[in-house]
Amino acid sequence: MVVRVGVLGCGMIAQLAHLPGLRALGELFELVAVCDSARDLAEHASAVHGNPAVYESFDMMLKAERLDAVVILNRDHFAPALTALEHGVHTLAEKPLCYTLREAEALVAASQRSGARLMVGYMKRHDPDVRRGLTEIGTMAAPHLARVHLHVGPDYGNWIIPELQAVRRTAGVPNVQDDQGRRAKVLAELGDLPDPVFTAYMEMFGVWSHDINLLRAAFPQEPTSVSASIDSSGTTLTALLSYPQDLQVVFEGTSSRQYRFEESLTVWGSEQTVAIEVSNPFLRNLPSTVRIHENGSGPGRPAAVTRTLQGSYQDAFTKQLEHFHRCVTDPSVAPLTSGEDACQDIRLMQRIIRSVSG
Repeated sequence: MVVRVGVLGCGMIAQLAHLPGLRALGELFELVAVCDSARDLAEHASAVHGNPAVYESFDMMLKAERLDAVVILNRDHFAPALTALEHGVHTLAEKPLCYTLREAEALVAASQRSGARLMVGYMKRHDPDVRRGLTEIGTMAAPHLARVHLHVGPDYGNWIIPELQAVRRTAGVPNVQDDQGRRAKVLAELGDLPDPVFTAYMEMFGVWSHDINLLRAAFPQEPTSVSASIDSSGTTLTALLSYPQDLQVVFEGTSSRQYRFEESLTVWGSEQTVAIEVSNPFLRNLPSTVRIHENGSGPGRPAAVTRTLQGSYQDAFTKQLEHFHRCVTDPSVAPLTSGEDACQDIRLMQRIIRSVSG
């Protein structure tokens, strides 16, 4: 079945990843329409990607086109995702799904009412090497320590992408997000937060949310205790999470002006250490790397052995779209990164932030 899809939001992530991916998967998707409040961006996207219909209004696109699915890539996902799900349209929303648990739970409920699938764009979970690393972690004996590490440079690490220089920007007045409205929603749910703590909260819902999701994929149980600390700006955070079976997890995230991108999950067990080094996903087809450190076999004192697994050059964004197609066309296939999964991420991120502020 070819899925008729519309895209909301024609900015950077659409131009670099989702629109090329949809066109490349022409046997799975028909790109029917594109929508952006900046019409020049939507017209540019249409001209580059096969001349689908152009809209400035998401509601008008849903009414005018017979869509099976939408990919939501605008600045705030809640309102359009809710509208799509209430119309019975399958929805892939970029991360973060929402900035509050209340809104995320409302989207899950709307999906359950209508039967339309809700999937969240944590593309790193679809990276074949990341998935292999998670499988290795799942078979480890007695994991007792884990470290999640993230450092992003300027532009969230996107300086590394040559194509970034060719991204089309709107010639009109940008439709800037309502920061005050977003802040009000967050504070209504969490209570008053000092400015650095609020900054850390918003950082968590940016690139860091991928790593929270990756941590939860490795260790889905609830931590028994959480404590966290931030710097004076809120752009560096460390957290210590204690889990059952004597597992301790250190989460560390920061950003700087250094032109470096570092993202990893390392787990130490009684017999092995497994390290997943996640590649920058905007470098298409650059594989992530899994390193397994263990003792060798043989007589006498065993040698220390390191195995490096790097077997796939498949693009994580493309693999994500292929999975979304299966979720839309096969009722037996559940989204790997579902709305319910995103709600769990938000609960953990809010717990970390509350441990800073409280």
